[in-house]
Amino acid sequence: MREDDDSLGISTRVAREYLRVSRDRDGRGKSPDEQHAENVEAVRRHGWIVHPDPYRDDDISASRYSKKLRAGFDRLIADLESGSFDAGLLVLWESSRGSRRVDEWVRLIGLCEQHAVVIFVTTHGREYDPTTARDRKSLLEDAVDSEYESAKTSARIRRSVKAAAEQGRPHGKNLYGYRRVYDETTRRLLRIEPHPEQAPVVQEAARRFLAGETFYAIAKNFNERGIPPRRPSHTERRRHYGWTPPAVKEMIGKPAYAGKRQFRGEVVSDALWPPLIDPEVWETKLLPQLNSESRRRTNDWPARHLLAGIAVCGVCGAGARVGKQNQGRPQFATDGTALPRKHYNTYVCSGVPGRTGFHVAMKKDHLDEVVTEFLLQRLQRPDFLATTGRADHGVDAERLALLAEIEEHRSYLAKVREQAAARKRMDILFDQEDRIQPLIDAAKKRLETLAATDPLVVELAASDDVRSSWEALPLAGQRRVIRALMTPRIMPVSEGKRGRRGVDHERVDPGFR
Repeated sequence: MREDDDSLGISTRVAREYLRVSRDRDGRGKSPDEQHAENVEAVRRHGWIVHPDPYRDDDISASRYSKKLRAGFDRLIADLESGSFDAGLLVLWESSRGSRRVDEWVRLIGLCEQHAVVIFVTTHGREYDPTTARDRKSLLEDAVDSEYESAKTSARIRRSVKAAAEQGRPHGKNLYGYRRVYDETTRRLLRIEPHPEQAPVVQEAARRFLAGETFYAIAKNFNERGIPPRRPSHTERRRHYGWTPPAVKEMIGKPAYAGKRQFRGEVVSDALWPPLIDPEVWETKLLPQLNSESRRRTNDWPARHLLAGIAVCGVCGAGARVGKQNQGRPQFATDGTALPRKHYNTYVCSGVPGRTGFHVAMKKDHLDEVVTEFLLQRLQRPDFLATTGRADHGVDAERLALLAEIEEHRSYLAKVREQAAARKRMDILFDQEDRIQPLIDAAKKRLETLAATDPLVVELAASDDVRSSWEALPLAGQRRVIRALMTPRIMPVSEGKRGRRGVDHERVDPGFR
């Protein structure tokens, strides 16, 4: 266990927290703050020192059904693996704050055991030493209980959502264009009616599209008129968001505006709310035009830049285009004639239709480098193929088994290769490769079906050398992998870093899906 001696010679222990809350409705992180307050009180009561840099994940579930990336938890694991955890105790408010996945708990406990880190659970009021069999058993039992409760909750929610859809009832947030009317006493939902300001916007967009106007023209006009966007911006980063062509297209293509209720992408019933777009017009005229082959992009020339059309502005959400930036100061010949200037490529915010100016720009080589490293680090994670894609019951365990099977086959072939080379009997190697390689290919194929993602992503992640395989991909293949996994966002330069040179990783939000 790590100990530090202060100036008085008193032995103290450093405790570092991991804070997490599944849902943070008000955006203020109140629950993690309360966890922190109770943790600090407990830690100081034991005479320990609180580490000033806790790990934290706000509004992110730790269950195996969550698709959000937990940056704080990943940083915790990375620090434990690298030996830079910088504390002797890991403090959790309760066991489920760490994870609701047994496989993650096993990994965390193993790393704590390896690096002599004790786990303290505030609500239990006690420490758990992973090197002790009884404490390890208690932690694992908590993990099993948490995952079981998470699975029961998920099943109950799925049943409820399906039943609501089949009955045409709403679920989740209020749909733009409508408002919900509740009983003032019981707060029971009485009806859903068209919103007096928003409903005409939906109808106007559909009418103008059917009249032949482009999504760009509609979005530009809405922005120029100051119409608030369909999805309000609650954060400072999204304060400049406005209407965009994809937003207009997505809105009028929703079956809900034709009075249809969807469940998992399929229309299952008529909705309880009135349609804003005539159902027959939506189905026979609007939808065919939205899906028309003539409206799809037919650009077939090869892309020249890794992230063009993929990266987006972190301020307004607009796509990033490639521009040129002059390099250095102007130079002049002896006769005063300006000399040709060197330049470099940048990714530049395209701006929002109807609004002038752009918000961010970043050197092309810098953004390419940062995004590539983010991507490769995620692909090289041991649990990537075991956690990406679907999260149905039993899928995680099957993925792990398949990965173990592939690794076992590869290890066997490596040993055969060494023995064949020593004995100069390559026929032995060829015979075993003919027998084993089909088994590896079958396991990889099964992984593809479980991952529910682009097969190229699975092939890349399952390769022996991810980085070399990535570098061997053509540009079109690299762009395909990035599109499947992430939408990188370019953030503005922070005040303290203006004018600095070099790659700034903090300016890039990887936007993993």
